[in-house]
This record gives sequence, structure tokens and C-alpha cells, in this order.
Amino acid sequence: MAREERHWHPRFEKYMDFIINHPNYKGLPIKKKNSGEYAWIATAKSETGKARIKWCEQKARQLNIPVKPGVFAKVMLEIHPTKMKVCQTCGEEMSLYYHYPSINLIKSIEKEFGVEYSIEDHIEDIWGGLINHGFDNNKIARFLLRKINIVENPIKFSKMKVIELVENECRNNGKRLLSPGAMSNFPDRYDGFHTYNRCCRSAQDKGRSKENLRSYTKDRRAYEYWSDGNIHAANQFMGSVFFEGVSADHIGPISLGFVHDSNFLQPMGRGDNSSKRDRLELSDIEQMIEIEKRTNMSSMSWYSQLIWEHIKTNYLTNRHLISSTYRDMLKQNMSNFMYILWHILDSCGDIGENFLEEALLKPKYNYFNHSYEFNDYGEIIRETPRNFTERSLYEDDRYRRIAFKSVYDYNNKANRHLEPDLSKDEMEDLNKLCIDIMTDFPVEQTKLGLERLMHKIQSRIIESF
Repeated sequence: MAREERHWHPRFEKYMDFIINHPNYKGLPIKKKNSGEYAWIATAKSETGKARIKWCEQKARQLNIPVKPGVFAKVMLEIHPTKMKVCQTCGEEMSLYYHYPSINLIKSIEKEFGVEYSIEDHIEDIWGGLINHGFDNNKIARFLLRKINIVENPIKFSKMKVIELVENECRNNGKRLLSPGAMSNFPDRYDGFHTYNRCCRSAQDKGRSKENLRSYTKDRRAYEYWSDGNIHAANQFMGSVFFEGVSADHIGPISLGFVHDSNFLQPMGRGDNSSKRDRLELSDIEQMIEIEKRTNMSSMSWYSQLIWEHIKTNYLTNRHLISSTYRDMLKQNMSNFMYILWHILDSCGDIGENFLEEALLKPKYNYFNHSYEFNDYGEIIRETPRNFTERSLYEDDRYRRIAFKSVYDYNNKANRHLEPDLSKDEMEDLNKLCIDIMTDFPVEQTKLGLERLMHKIQSRIIESF
């Protein structure tokens, strides 16, 4: 296939073959080079470009689409066989419909829900992510409907209907809420769309690398829940070919305390992943136990480890407790842990922040210094020094910022999922821990005090449930 000024991803070359040979494009002019490769690109003023325009206008009449400004975009979207386009640069597939948020919508979502997304996040994934953060369908629907001036009761509209309404307003009526995965570019490109997708705008816009854009959502929840695991490797694996066309699912939900690690990710359909949310199921437990045996790694973050061991010991004889009691135990423990972090920050100020960074965050900073290669199980088979961009040099700062912000957000009463339930003795231990932090006890010694407190809380939860 043709190779113009820049390297084209192998998946994009396969995409070109598919489009050129698809019957929907029969008769659309394209030339071959002396090498036998197709010339995908042709300017509007070239002979091929003019012939493409004539073909498209004729196709518009066949489809009863008025030949007026904007006709090329409408025709090429209408005839596109999959409505999904592969990116020339990275090979990622994105929708040609208006399914990706504008910068202004991203800001509006963050203001309304306190959750940050990027311009390459599909609106369905954003919706599912907000559900995972505890917001209900009606609230999300109402928010989006108001953006297109619909104030009816959102219960009347399904998720897909709301997305359809918003997409239509953006594509046909100029609302600047959502954008397509690739912009129209006919006749220059044979399929009628820019060769690079929204994910690789960086190829044209310096400072907006694909890695930077993807990082906004792929790692954020792990940062928010102070998850264990090789968090950078997990982010990389989630963006790999292994998850092409599907979502990367945490076998154990990180909102329940499970790790963010490449070994504990699995492919799952986008809809199934959104509906799974924070459910815990028998098959998940058994799969994680098997992975733990194979890798000698734990699937659970340190602060919920005791409860996890209790679950593994008892789940076979108490299967009826998995989706309710065991899940509730982990959720309650998470609420208590996030409250403890908040209490330390609230009581100890900058000294408390420094302690938490030294004890819990800094040990993970080194993960960002490497790039990883994986086998199909998510196991790291190669580790190399990372080539840093200007932004990624400050990735640990971003990790730190999101982690601390999430503590305050989680403990905001308006957004709190579950009230913390520390006992009187546990609160006394927490206050003593804060005194140790303020009197500048050695970090490792104080960290042991925090670990003992979490162990004590987990033991009580296990007994009470």
C-alpha cells in the first residue's frame, strides 16, 4: 500500500485495502503508483480529485442527499461500511459519528461530576465511567439533555436515545459538545476522512501526544483509589493491541480495592464492562486466585488484603455472600481507608501530605520510568528505559495531584458513596497516628502504624459481617 511522508500503521494499511475493495466505493477513482501501491491521497485540484468530486456528487443524488455545502461529509459517512475508522498513526479504531467530547464538554463534565476525561473517550465510555463513580443514569441523562435544551423528565429516554439526540444535534445542527473520531477530508482522502484520528492529533498538534491524551482516563481511577500494582504497566497494556475493539476490564474492581496491574486485566465488550461496574462474582474470584498462583502476586491492594484473604478462604462454602456481603465488606473498607487519608490531610496539613506521599505514592513513581512489553496474559516480558516527552516528565506530579484531589472529592458529603464507620478505639488510634506524623516520626515507623490501623479495621469488618 501507499506510504506517503510518514509511516502508516499496518492496521491502517489493512483498512485501506478493505475500503478500496468494498463495493460501496465501486467506481471511486484511485490511481496506482509505479510500485503497484494505491495513491490514497489526491488533492481536490488534481485530476483524480476532480473525478472523485464528480463521483461523490453523483452518489449524493442516488442517496437523495442535496448537493450543497457539506454534501461530501454526508455521503462518505452514509456509504462507510463500518462507521469506524482506523488511525493511520497508531492503528486505533474510532467512530465516525460525533461520539467524542469537546474540550468545553470535558470541562463541564468535570465541573458537574468531578471526573476528568479526554477528547478521545467515547461518550458511551464516559457514561459508563460516571456510573462507576456512583452517578445514576437519570442524572447523566438530564445533564446531557439540558446541553441540547431538552428539559423533559430524563426517565423517558434510554441511554442510547440520549446519545443519539446529542450526536444528531452536534453533527447536523452545529452543537459543539461532541466531535467525530476523524474529521471529514474529501476528496483528499479516498474514504473521505483524515488519515489520522482524534487520538493522534499530536501528529499535527505538538504537545498533545496520544500517550498524554490517553492517560487522562486509563489511569485515573487507579490514582483515585490509591491502588497497588504496576500502574504504568497497566496503563500501557490497556492501550495495547490486545484490547483492540474491546474494553480493558479489571477482573477485580479497583473501586473495591483490587490492584491496577496488567496481570489482572481482561478484554470485555464495552457494554458488558459498563454494566459490570463494581460487581464481584465467583468467576472473578477464581480467576484472580489462579493468576495469583501463576504470578506470585496479590490481586488486592495492601489496605484490603486481610478481607481478601478471608474471602479466598471462605468463598467456596459461602457463595451466596460473594455478590452482596463480600462486596459490601470491601466497599466499607474502602470508605474507611479514604476517610483515614482525608483525616490525615485535614489534621496534619502539609506534613500529612508529605507523609502520605513518602509512604504510599513515592514507591510507585519508579514504574513511570520504564516502558513495558507484554505477553497475552499481561505479564511483563521486557522492560526498557522510557523515552520521556515534555509532559510525561511530570507524570508523577499528575499522579500525586489526582490522588490527593480524590481524597477530598471522595469525602465530600455530596459525593460520598458510603459513610465511614470507624469505632471509638479506631479513631483514637487514628488521632495518635496523626500525632506521630506531626512530631516527625520516621516514615517507615509511622507507616507501620497506618498498616496496623487498617488491619484492625478489616478484622472488625470481618467479624461484624
